[in-house]
Amino acid sequence: MKALFTCLFATAMLLSATISHAAGEAVFERKLAAAEAGDVEAQYDVAYRYEKGRGVDEDKEIALEWYLKSAGQGSAKAQYKIGSYYMDGIAVDEDPEQAKVWLQKAADQGYAPAQYQLGKLYATPDGDLDYQLAATWLQKAQDNGYEPATRELNKVKRKLN
Repeated sequence: MKALFTCLFATAMLLSATISHAAGEAVFERKLAAAEAGDVEAQYDVAYRYEKGRGVDEDKEIALEWYLKSAGQGSAKAQYKIGSYYMDGIAVDEDPEQAKVWLQKAADQGYAPAQYQLGKLYATPDGDLDYQLAATWLQKAQDNGYEPATRELNKVKRKLN
């Protein structure tokens, strides 16, 4: 009896995983169609799915292509992601100057994670070490409710004093 229950349970789990995977693929296909039609949010979502391997094989280069499409239409989240890619050397060569360009675009739109990263970048030698500018961006991130900015802002303020 125990063996039968174990077998039935395993079959049910396999069936559930198969259905879940198929549903994930269907969602991805719908998002991809919308992205190809120019939907900026769908482009971001497709990029994110490629970045994380959700419903599709992970591929950072393809993710970057979709982030660029979304960023080209003004998506602050996508601009932030591209800046992060340049900061970390993901699918591109590490380039703090390019990171700064993309983070600036997102930060100017009020995207708090980009304001935070831009502030952190200005507080490093790679970011041209400008503590005043770092404090300005970190303060904006904090004002926008981005909690990690508080600790970084305090560090920068200590360096300014």
